[in-house]
Amino acid sequence: MMPSPRTTAVSETTTGAWKPTWSPGHTRPGLPPLTVVHDPHDDHAFMAAALAAHTPQAGRITVHPTPVASAPASLAHDLLRSMGKHLPLAGSGDGTYWTGNTETAWRALAAWTLALRTGHLIVTRAHRISSRHFEHLFALRELTRIRLTLLCHGPLPPALATALATLRYEEAHTLAAAHRAFTTPAPPPPTGRFTWWEADEQFPPREGEPCFLLPTRRMPGRGVIEAAVRRLGRTVLPLPAAGRFPPEPDEPTVLLAHRLHTRIAHPVHAAALAVRVFTGCPATQLQLPAAHTAIPNHGPEHPAPTWAADLIEAARCFGQLEGRQYGARPLRLSPWDQTAVIEAAHACGLHEHQAPATKRHSAATTSRSGRPAAAFRGEGSRPAPSRAA
Repeated sequence: MMPSPRTTAVSETTTGAWKPTWSPGHTRPGLPPLTVVHDPHDDHAFMAAALAAHTPQAGRITVHPTPVASAPASLAHDLLRSMGKHLPLAGSGDGTYWTGNTETAWRALAAWTLALRTGHLIVTRAHRISSRHFEHLFALRELTRIRLTLLCHGPLPPALATALATLRYEEAHTLAAAHRAFTTPAPPPPTGRFTWWEADEQFPPREGEPCFLLPTRRMPGRGVIEAAVRRLGRTVLPLPAAGRFPPEPDEPTVLLAHRLHTRIAHPVHAAALAVRVFTGCPATQLQLPAAHTAIPNHGPEHPAPTWAADLIEAARCFGQLEGRQYGARPLRLSPWDQTAVIEAAHACGLHEHQAPATKRHSAATTSRSGRPAAAFRGEGSRPAPSRAA
């Protein structure tokens, strides 16, 4: 599966880290015109048409912004959710980090936009978003070359009216014109893609949902599976052995892949966990292979599986947007990243194998927390979150 040529726009348009900032008069040539749909009477038919146009498999996303959410990162969070990405639970340390880190949120959104080949973004209630959000949206448009359609259910806000004086744009004033704007044909997406948009994974996870053991070099025997079922109190679904994932996934792998695609909003964390799953390498040896090339140290007969390709591409895009490149070197995770990946593994229902314990050892372990085992054993004790890392 070859990456889309559009993903190369990251390295072509950024020097150093990309920041979601935009200045009037600096629009890139060749961008699709901005489209403004006017709905001054707040006719429900306009909203219904915009929501019906949401077709992720065709690269078209509709977002309905959270009312009165004015934090700089809030619109990026809404857009990530429209792409099917769930952020960490509110109140958690990781969730608090996402709330306050605007650049991370918009870089994650840009990385997913490029990797998932999103080509058209429709924003409803655009008359109520802040001037800062317009700035971030226009910066995203500049970087990714998406078609941007704004549905205004009232008078144009001053920030948008001012920006239109410097932008090439089109207007739609009737419902028929709005339908045409919302469903503008886009280039067909590449064939042979994993159907990430079909994911229907509840978040937070359902109590008692099926789970998985992190793959090792050998397929676990029946006894190991049965012991894990007793220990975890849930159905344990089988996965291929590490290094032996076929290009096309079986049914349990599809379920896991959909969780990886929906329950992890950070591209690097999603890719790190995916590579950990299909290679079996510990965190200190993780590498991000190109989506269409062989897995490092596994030979040319083992390309990265299709379900991981978009995750890997998104992580590469995110790294470029942060001003760094992922090459042949191991993927380096900061202490915060390592903690976040462990949390992501828990959210996806991934658990370590547990070796049979002696009676004495069992007594010692029962005094510990009942929390599932860390996904990346061998990293030492779990690092405390460090936002500065």
